[in-house]
Amino acid sequence: KAARADIAARVPGAKLELVSLDLASLASVRACADTIKNQWPRIDVLINNAGLFPFKKQLTDDGFEMQFGVNHLAHFLLTQSLMPALLAAGRPRVVNVASMMHHLGKLDFDSFRGEKPYGPLKAYAQSKLCNVLFARELARRHAGDGLLSWSLHPGPVGTNIMGRGLVNRTLYRLIGAYMSAKRGARTSVYLASADNIEGTSGAYYDEFLKVKPGSKLSQDTALAARLWQASESLVAGA
Repeated sequence: KAARADIAARVPGAKLELVSLDLASLASVRACADTIKNQWPRIDVLINNAGLFPFKKQLTDDGFEMQFGVNHLAHFLLTQSLMPALLAAGRPRVVNVASMMHHLGKLDFDSFRGEKPYGPLKAYAQSKLCNVLFARELARRHAGDGLLSWSLHPGPVGTNIMGRGLVNRTLYRLIGAYMSAKRGARTSVYLASADNIEGTSGAYYDEFLKVKPGSKLSQDTALAARLWQASESLVAGA
């Protein structure tokens, strides 16, 4: 509501709507998608931006490890649920905010429900690798119908991703998260609106608007397809 009020004050006449969504609940994701599709049957741009980094193991309402469930799986379901409205736009864009930390990521398909000992950095890196793989596989699967997809590293943005407590926020800034949210949004806005980048669909961008190869695992097409299939199965069973 605060963001909506701020935008309305800065852009007179802007048409803004607010739809609630809890990414830790797949039921909430489905309800949100239904609301959006009913009110807006055409979606030109979807930016999957939300993320968290809990220090202690947490589970979503559906029993998934929180970082995997929120940072990847809920965004996967939201995108898939909104697909009819996206494709109705003709040349829709899906932008997935990942992180350079995906370079440290590996996929442990036996950890998605928190079965393994929890390491916050390990879980974060895995979820960000999922973001990059999802963007690549989404682009591959929709290469023939006009949908464009990218992932990106926004830079070290000083958000509340590690929590809103003073200690956590201070620690996050001490490790180098200095960038403003406005600066951190630059690559997302670029991918959502720039001309002449259609040929890079599926690519991973850095905070300087440059295409980067990403990690070796993030370029593994078989791994991307396996993650997609696993994600489909997990959301179907929840």
